[in-house]
Order: sequence, then structure tokens, then C-alpha cells
Amino acid sequence: GEGGGGGGGQLLPEQLGARTRSVSFHGESGGRRWFALPSWAHVAQALALSALLAALVSVALGSRGGRLRSSGTERREGMPFGGIRPTRNSTLGGGQGPSLWCFALMMPLGIERELLAAQLGRGMGIFGCDGYSVFSNDSFPLVAASGEPNSGRRVVTLPIGGSLTVGKGGKWWTAMNTDIFVRVWTAVFLLGRFRQHDWTVKADPDTVFVPSRLKLLMSYEPAGPVYINNCRFGLHGPIEVLSRGAVAVYADNPSACDGIQQAAMDLRPPFDDEDHAFGEDEFLKLCLELALHVRRVDEFDLLLSEKACGHWTDYVSCDQGKVA
Repeated sequence: GEGGGGGGGQLLPEQLGARTRSVSFHGESGGRRWFALPSWAHVAQALALSALLAALVSVALGSRGGRLRSSGTERREGMPFGGIRPTRNSTLGGGQGPSLWCFALMMPLGIERELLAAQLGRGMGIFGCDGYSVFSNDSFPLVAASGEPNSGRRVVTLPIGGSLTVGKGGKWWTAMNTDIFVRVWTAVFLLGRFRQHDWTVKADPDTVFVPSRLKLLMSYEPAGPVYINNCRFGLHGPIEVLSRGAVAVYADNPSACDGIQQAAMDLRPPFDDEDHAFGEDEFLKLCLELALHVRRVDEFDLLLSEKACGHWTDYVSCDQGKVA
């Protein structure tokens, strides 16, 4: 199901099967750090007030703020990515901005299908991007929920084949979903729609995603293949943003990450070893950085708001206009 600029072609299940190779995994994964949040109410209130005042000052000054840095580049105030060159089709403030191609992997039944049907009916989430696709384990129509502005709108899912059921494991007791998302990325490469857009976005069905805010954030594009690190503890899976160059590097060298894939799915003890048994977001981070040498650009404030990333508040109101 492809939206924005053309219909998606049918992908044969045998084309989308996972590849198995024997490649050694070398390299260390970044350690995760956890800390206790202060329990004093007045401290929390003071921090929240400080953050709100800072956000208001940022808006008043016309700055998009953030702590976005790339290696070897000094950040200029008011510009993401340190004020690096604008993308070729950016019209900052003109409503166009860089082009986004977005996709989600959906379970065939249950709440994920209901969530995406509601988003489709309102043209929100990934369906607010310039192009979009929905992957699942089979091909079937996703129909917009009744009563929505786009009620009856249909998107046909693209099949990646195989089961989408996963167990949990590893030090953090996370979903062992790397093999599944390797199949998804293989489908992305075969579909090839990412080559027509500046940025590729993978968003989970239950992620609250505002493409217009992401376009504003992406209006200045670092040179070369990059991915956006959205969390101080390493890439987290609710939203993953890669430049066209980064996806192309992965598409051209998928076997380079086979050893990391094997490590991700290795459930053997010791169970507190972070170098094996991890989820797809950790796999993608290690694949891009260690195997493919794609540059990481950190954005901890404006891309993702998530408790697991150490944010102080339980949630960010959708009308704050802050995070994408």
C-alpha cells in the first residue's frame, strides 16, 4: 500500500524472505545507563516550569532549538544540524520542506490495525507523509475507520511473509524482533520508494507522529548518509529517521549486518550481556554505525518524547508544538 505519488507494487513472499549468512560480529554496543528520578514534588515542578519557560523563549526567538549535533560540526543557534546546508527541495516556512517517505509494520489483527485505520481516516501519522506504505505478514486492505474525514479510504498492506510473533529476552527483556525487521527493511529496499524522498521514517502504529513538525526539523540536512539518534541511551524504536543516503548504503550492503543480526537473536547466557539478545532498534543502530559507518546525528529534545529516554514528564501534550 503506497500513498503519495504512486501505487505500491506487489512483492513476492520469496523476495522478502530473511537471508541467512555466517558472519562474525565484532564491536561493542553502547552501554545503557539508568538513573532514578527525584521524588520531591517541588523539584519536579521547578524542572517542569524551567522547561516550559525555555520552550516559550525558544519559540519567541524563532528558534527550533534542540541539542542536535553532528561529529565535526559546531551547532549554530536556531538551526538544526548546526546550520548545515538546506535540502534541495526545502522551502523553510513555505509549507513544503524535505520529502518524507514513511512506513509502519502492522500486526494483522488487534489494536495496531485499529490505530492505523483511525490514522488513515484522518490523514495523520505516516499517512500525513509525502509517501507511505504499510507492511504486514500478508496482503489485505486497511480501511479507514467509519466516521472519519477520509472514511472508506483503503490501503493494501505489503506482505513480508512469515510470522510476526516474537518472544522476549535479553538484559532488558525486550522483544526479540530483529529478524522480523530485517525482513521489513528488505521489503523497503525492494520497493525502492525511499529513493524518491529525502528522508525515510519508520514509525510504530502506536507512535503519535506529526510529519509537519518532522519536516521542519529536517529542513537542514547533514551531508552524506546519516541517521537521527532520538535518545540519550541510543536509538529507540517508536520512530526511526534515516536519510536517503543512509537507507541506500544499507540497501547496497545488507550482508554487512548479518553478524549483528545473529548477535541480536542470540538468547544464550549470560543474560546480562548487552552484546547479544537485543531488539531491532539496537540492531539498526549497530548496523548503521559499526558495519556501515553511517554518521549519527543526535536529537534528544525535538524528535522523541519517551519516559524510557529519561524525560522528566510522563507525557508531552500534542498541542505543545514541540516534538515530532
